[in-house]
Amino acid sequence: MIDRIYLHGLGIAAPGLAGWPSARAVLAGESPYRAAPLAPFRTQRLPRNEARRAGAGVHLAFRVAEQACGERDASRFAAVFSSSAGDIDIADQLCLAVNTPERAISPTRFHNSVHNAPAGYWSIATGTRESTTSLSAGPGGFTVALCEAWGLVAERQSPVLLVCYDIDGGGMLAEARRDIGATFAMAWLLDVADAGAMAWIERPQPARDARPTRLSIPALEALRVANASARSLPLFTVLAGSEPAAPVIESEQGHWRVPLARL
Repeated sequence: MIDRIYLHGLGIAAPGLAGWPSARAVLAGESPYRAAPLAPFRTQRLPRNEARRAGAGVHLAFRVAEQACGERDASRFAAVFSSSAGDIDIADQLCLAVNTPERAISPTRFHNSVHNAPAGYWSIATGTRESTTSLSAGPGGFTVALCEAWGLVAERQSPVLLVCYDIDGGGMLAEARRDIGATFAMAWLLDVADAGAMAWIERPQPARDARPTRLSIPALEALRVANASARSLPLFTVLAGSEPAAPVIESEQGHWRVPLARL
């Protein structure tokens, strides 16, 4: 098992954090945080018909994946996608539909309700034949996905794209999932090669007795608590600064300490 891998690209999307340049300034304390809604996004990577059929969760995952990959050939990358609940609005609509006398379900909504829909659309968009994993591990999904991606990088010795997203929704299912109170998505492009990297990340270590690292900006701390994927925010804060650190990332499966630093 390797002890260090490298970050070659990243993406972030949340209210007030629309991409890394603006998010870095906020997390570094250079700009105030204002939770402005995300602007509409439609990927240019998918053919028109597929882009039209893709749901909000797919487009949110694509928004950060495209940031992380940039102009690189994404067909060469294995990928790990993680979401606590997928597209809650679509799942809610399906639950309502099957409880009507007609029980008519939209095929488009149905295929977007499948948990690996973003991974499937990503494979179509990039033409990749590399492995793609879709995970759901509840509020601790980010740490589980990070460990999965780390293992893949170590095994394959080649780039792996990590994408975590959770989308806020309405309806009865959203009422049942009060742990998702905001929209947030992140992506990291990880590799064993250090040439051209923007940061190094050491192997995550269990930190079950430590307290999770909190954010100093109250509104961002509220975002970290309100979204499973946003538990990655302390790591982005380190990347926004200049000093190495080892934040403790919260997980119901046991907290994890993740040392990293910008290059």
